[in-house]
Amino acid sequence: MKLSTLALCICYCVMAYTAFIFYPKWNHPKTEATISWDASGYYMYLPALFIYKDIKHCSFKDSIIAKYQPSPDFQQAFIHEKSGNYVMKYSSGQAIVMLPFFALAHAYCSLNPNYPADGFSFPYQVFIGVGLFLFSLLGLFVLRKVLLFYFKDSTVAILLLCYAIGSNYLNYSSIDQAMTHSSLFTIYCLILYFTILFHKNPSFNSALMIGSLVGLATLIRPPELISALIPILWTIESPKEIPNKVNFIRQNLLKYLVMAGAAIIIVSIQIIYWKYVANEWFIYSYQEQGFSWLHPHVFSYTLSYKCGWLRYCPMMILPLIGLILYIKSGVNKVAIISFSLINFYIVTAWDIWDYGGPAGRAMVQSYPILAFPFCLLIEKMTKIKWTSIVLAIFILLFGYVNIWWTYHAHAGNTQITDLTEEYYWKVVGRWTESDEDKKLLDNPHAFDGFPKNVVTLYNNSFDQDSSQNVVKETDNQLIRLNRDLQFTSIYKINNNPKFKKWVRVSADFRCTLKEWDTWKQAQFILKFNNGNEVIQTNLIRIHRFIDNGQYKNIYLDAIVPKDYWDTLHILFWNADSDKELFIDNLKVQSFDD
Repeated sequence: MKLSTLALCICYCVMAYTAFIFYPKWNHPKTEATISWDASGYYMYLPALFIYKDIKHCSFKDSIIAKYQPSPDFQQAFIHEKSGNYVMKYSSGQAIVMLPFFALAHAYCSLNPNYPADGFSFPYQVFIGVGLFLFSLLGLFVLRKVLLFYFKDSTVAILLLCYAIGSNYLNYSSIDQAMTHSSLFTIYCLILYFTILFHKNPSFNSALMIGSLVGLATLIRPPELISALIPILWTIESPKEIPNKVNFIRQNLLKYLVMAGAAIIIVSIQIIYWKYVANEWFIYSYQEQGFSWLHPHVFSYTLSYKCGWLRYCPMMILPLIGLILYIKSGVNKVAIISFSLINFYIVTAWDIWDYGGPAGRAMVQSYPILAFPFCLLIEKMTKIKWTSIVLAIFILLFGYVNIWWTYHAHAGNTQITDLTEEYYWKVVGRWTESDEDKKLLDNPHAFDGFPKNVVTLYNNSFDQDSSQNVVKETDNQLIRLNRDLQFTSIYKINNNPKFKKWVRVSADFRCTLKEWDTWKQAQFILKFNNGNEVIQTNLIRIHRFIDNGQYKNIYLDAIVPKDYWDTLHILFWNADSDKELFIDNLKVQSFDD
């Protein structure tokens, strides 16, 4: 058995374990289901058209949102102002990929009285999830065939393992498979495969396949129109070879016209849809969202702690290094390098540069093209023993980070979105976290050690408090936050010589019901002020550390600012939540490290 075949089998086993045992997404409800969030937007065409026959008004939406809750509200479409009809936010390409699996699910539900044939019941989740998982397996199979045209079998084996286990492709092929990324990954593999066949033996069949695939990629995600660069620029190694390629296109002009015609026919599906529902030939359905072409978000997209493609998927550092080598030694270098650079520019120019989550998911579909420089790097580094060892160390390290990220994205306790620099470096690669680690999500100051020279500066049991927040319980008074009482009073301490390097402010908290929405979690806030000027703010979100009915002492640490300040302000804010929270025994201490 070839090494690449063995590697492919290992990849399939890992992906199957991830999809069916570790986290079968179709078993989860609401916004964790297969058909939820963006995926439900791609999919919404199918039930609207084939089940409810109401693609203009989507009158079924309220009952579906209420019953299955694929999103908090109906975000999958918007009302077109001129026509008054609903227009889907996302284009229809992914719905076409889903169509065969939707048809099987609908046939099953129509024959089985145990499940409603409403487009969102359990069988639809399973058929869509499993079907798209199988489609992702096809992608790896075709990628292996493509790469074997140009690289050694052992090189291809390593590449497949790096992608399927060591990159975020694992997540988008095996868990979030209803998103567009793994579908586009497979489509790009097929475009590459038929492009190679076409240039070996030009035929109308290959031309038709290339055009249809380019059209489908564009229909899934309009910026994927750049996939047309692959058949246009293929075989060009330098500007000197452009005349040869022009001659090739002239000799096969009719076939290239078939290519273009097939792509146009596929893309016209969306144009026809827009005309039908809104009587317009083109609609920009992303509304206020757009691109910053002159100021792409390169650093934020690649290295930020919020999203950071290379920070959360470091395996992809290697093909980027390979791109540098590819300029000199690569095959089909004009197509590969041009596509890679233009694609990266488009991805980073999008103003919603975090794409709703970490790990740079918008790059996943371009991995088949980046596989070429990746393979070149592997081949060059495996020629020498010591560089082979270095490569192996980095691959194992980067693969570990990806497995860590994939686990915590779905089953772990460690947060993997909206991280801070301090929190990231505290938890990356670790399988557990403490409350002290969680505080770093909001507060950059964390004291790790035993306080020295502790002095107590302030105590408040609220027994003398007369604010509207006060609530009496037996012989005790507490401060309460709820829907109507969003802020407490501000508790102030004047600066004095007793303040040392650190301040620790603590209080007892009791939670009635936990607030799960991060942005609505009650905040414990310290402000160091100089008059009305805020010198420094430190805060934590209380509900990160407390559960339903729990009574807990929680403290917030801060380094005393070096800049002059005159007053320490302490307050609590319920962050527009309707959850009730009780506060008692506020204490302020200062200490040295």
